[in-house]
Amino acid sequence: MESSPTDIGAATPPTSRRWLRQMAGWTGHFGSVSWIAATYAIQQVVRLASSILLAWLLAPALLGTMLLINALRTGGELLTDVGVGQSIVNNRRGEESDFFNTAWTVQIVRGLLLFAAALALTAPIAHAYGKPELLYLLPAAAPIFLLTGLTSPSRFLLQKRLEVRKLASFDLAMAIFGSAIQIILAYFMPTIWALIIALLISMAVPAIASFFLVDWRMHRLRWERTALRDIVHFGKWVFLSSLIYYLAMNFDRLYLPSAIPLALLGIYGIARTFADAAAELFQRVGSFLVFPKISATNLRGHDLREAIGPMRLALLGFVAVGLALAIALADRFIYVVYDARYHDAGILLTVLFAGSWFAILAAMSDAIMMGLGKPSGVAFGNGAKLAVVAIALPVLLPRYGLNAAMLAFVAAEAVRYCILVWRKRAAGINFVRQDIGLTLLFFALIFLFREASYLAGLTGSIGDWLIEGQRMHG
Repeated sequence: MESSPTDIGAATPPTSRRWLRQMAGWTGHFGSVSWIAATYAIQQVVRLASSILLAWLLAPALLGTMLLINALRTGGELLTDVGVGQSIVNNRRGEESDFFNTAWTVQIVRGLLLFAAALALTAPIAHAYGKPELLYLLPAAAPIFLLTGLTSPSRFLLQKRLEVRKLASFDLAMAIFGSAIQIILAYFMPTIWALIIALLISMAVPAIASFFLVDWRMHRLRWERTALRDIVHFGKWVFLSSLIYYLAMNFDRLYLPSAIPLALLGIYGIARTFADAAAELFQRVGSFLVFPKISATNLRGHDLREAIGPMRLALLGFVAVGLALAIALADRFIYVVYDARYHDAGILLTVLFAGSWFAILAAMSDAIMMGLGKPSGVAFGNGAKLAVVAIALPVLLPRYGLNAAMLAFVAAEAVRYCILVWRKRAAGINFVRQDIGLTLLFFALIFLFREASYLAGLTGSIGDWLIEGQRMHG
């Protein structure tokens, strides 16, 4: 029987038919993805606005101190991450009462252990950093571990059920609440205690509210051996991944407090906040769009490269233009929205933004590798980044100053990207030519935008960047 010319399924080759069917299936998820992306973007705007207001209200040294406390807190949580939430999402028994409550009980025990460890390690940490104020600040912040331990794992049930709008709305509401508490307390109490108290309140309220995302009556302490075995088995891989990721992303926050004044650390934290926002937004796009799309398709190798190549080129081309413009105007932005105490963040942000380009390329590669079911490539990339930063930062900082040391992050992200390119080539996915062209375009646009802004009287010339870097080193 001959096919009708209007019969798309019959007139299209089998591979293309599969691709069309998969594309049709993905469009059903675009609403959810758009919702997640939109709420995440709003969270970033709130976060950056809060950062600006706190900088006007508080001294740089206070922000530097809080940067260190948050790095230590995040480290404690990630370095003891046994995959409780991921186990609920991944395990087929995740919604069963025995499994869910065993996971919650494990989380509570972990919180208690972290709280005890924080108190026990306070003196050694304060001594190691030479910061005596940590002797009372760390114990004051330690109850955060009890709060995170008691928080209901209900958000992971929502994730498992794909109730993304409810989950995204909850996260957005809590982000706005946390930022508002910080600003209000900093206005009336411009000391480090405003940040400590705000941290505790901004965790206590979500901890209580989390019980009402599902039926609060379902929570009870439980210790089922089968569920515990499944959680520990799955969690050992989460632990290894979290360890590498945390050290790669936070080595600077742990090292710099012992090497530079807290005031300069606070200025650096401002620059990192904006640079991280650019990379994290694209990481979210990769996680919620690229990763699930590739996971859903059976296309591999050349067919997959041909299918996603145009979309990837258009998306990264748009990013190249926007990020190049951001680099050209970064120092002027800092000068306009921050007072003179924070102006040194301008040149730091310029350098970190340059590293963000390679971080964005790497994030796209991360999503592709995860979609291909090869998470080892992501671990290798983060491990390479950690090695570069851990070696280069202590060498560059004492010799050439903080501005030059920022080049270590540009190099680290570039090395991470190269490792991922190597791993992708082994999987038959190669975008090297596309990325070389985009990178050349990116740096050419930086030059053009900076010179145009100089001619317009908005900024200095490119040569002024070098002068500013030398001034900071001096």
